[in-house]
Amino acid sequence: MNLPSPSKALATLPERIRHHALECVMCGICVPHCPTFALTQNEADGPRGRISLALGLSSGQLTADTPIVDHLDHCLSCLACESVCPSQVQYGSLIDDVRDALATGAFATTTDQPALPAAAQRHWAFLRNHLFSQRQAFGHLWSILSFLEYLRIGGFIRARGGRFGRTLPPELPDRFHPSQAKTRQPAANRHTARKKVGLFIGCTGESLNSDAVRASIRVLQALGYAVETPKAQVCCGAMHQHGGDSARAVQLRAENRQVFSDPELAAIIVIGSACTAELLREPHSIPVLEITEFLAGIPEADWPALQPNTARVAIHLPCSQTRVLKQPGSTERLLRKIPALTLLPLATNDRCCGAAGLHVLMYPEQADALRRPKLTEIDTLEPDFVVSANIGCATHIAAGLGVPVRHPVELVAWALD
Repeated sequence: MNLPSPSKALATLPERIRHHALECVMCGICVPHCPTFALTQNEADGPRGRISLALGLSSGQLTADTPIVDHLDHCLSCLACESVCPSQVQYGSLIDDVRDALATGAFATTTDQPALPAAAQRHWAFLRNHLFSQRQAFGHLWSILSFLEYLRIGGFIRARGGRFGRTLPPELPDRFHPSQAKTRQPAANRHTARKKVGLFIGCTGESLNSDAVRASIRVLQALGYAVETPKAQVCCGAMHQHGGDSARAVQLRAENRQVFSDPELAAIIVIGSACTAELLREPHSIPVLEITEFLAGIPEADWPALQPNTARVAIHLPCSQTRVLKQPGSTERLLRKIPALTLLPLATNDRCCGAAGLHVLMYPEQADALRRPKLTEIDTLEPDFVVSANIGCATHIAAGLGVPVRHPVELVAWALD
C-alpha cells in the first residue's frame, strides 16, 4: 500500500505529539488504572509506556515498526489514565494524534510500507467507511440478517460469520426507519408543549439500536416534545477520530452541525454516550445532550405516571459516559423515576468492558478478556435486566451473556404502559 506524503499541516503532527508527551512526568499513577496493562503487565501496554513510545516516535528515536504500533493500537481510549492524571495530560488527544500520524506516514520507518493501526488498514477502513459508519447501508444489512433470523438460520450466521457473527446480539431488533418518528403526535404538556428536539440516532439507529430509538421517541413524545429525526444526519465520526482519520471526523461533525441547525430545536438529543462525546468536541449553537442525562433532568412534575416495575436491574456504565461526559449518575437518576426498581450498579464499572468501538472486532481476544469479569459479576447478581447507555458496550456484553442488554430509556418506555 502506497501512502501519500504528509501534507504541510500533518508535518507539525509529530511536534504536537512530542509537546503533549513531554507534559507527562512519568509518575505512574495512571498505570494500575489501565485495563490493558492489567491484562499483560507489560509497561508498553500501559499509558506511561505508550507515551514513551509516542515520544520516541515523534523525536525520531524510534521507528514505526509492527511491535511498537501494536502496543499503541491496543489502547482502548477509555481515558481511565486521564481521569487520574495529576498533570492533566490530554492522553485521549495524544493517542488520537499518534494514530493519525501512523496512518499518514508522519513517523520515521525502516520500510517503504510502515506498520499501520488496524483501523487504517485497507479492509478495516473499507468496512468503517462503507458499512459501519453508514446508517442506511448497515440498516439494509440488518434487514437481511433479520430475514435470515426469521428463517431460523441466525444461529448458523453467529457460528459461521466469524467475529462479526459472534458479536451479534442474541435478539435482532426490527429495523427502525426515520419516517417512523412522525407516526405519533406529542402528548399535551403545559411545560413542554410545542417544544421540538432533534434526535441523533447514530450509525446503529436503524439496526443494533433500533429498540432504543423507538423507546426514545415514545418517551420524548409522552413528555410533550415534538421529535425531529433528520434523514440527512451522518456518523458522529468517533470511529474515524480514534482510527487515524480525524480529518474525516471533523467533516462529519460539520455535516451534523448543518443538519441540526434548525433554530426551533430546543436541544439535540443523542442516543449513545460515545456519539454525544464525539459531537461535543466542537461547539453547537443548540445544546447537545445525551438522552439519559436529558431525561433525568426533567422535573418530576412534568412526567406522566410511570408504572411500578419490581425488576432487578444491573447498570453498566460506559467509559464515554463516566470519563468523557462525566455523567456517571445519569442512568441511575433516570431509572429511579420508575417505582419499585432495584438498581445494581456493577462494581466493575471502573474498568472498560473491551468494546471500544471497532476494537471489539479488531482485537477480539483482548475484548473478550476485558469483558469476562463483568459477565462473572452479572452472573452472580442474577438481574432481570442489564442496561447500558452505549450500544457498543451493550452489544458486546449481550453477546457474552446470551440475553439482551437494554438501553435505560427502554425501561422507561415500558413503564409508560
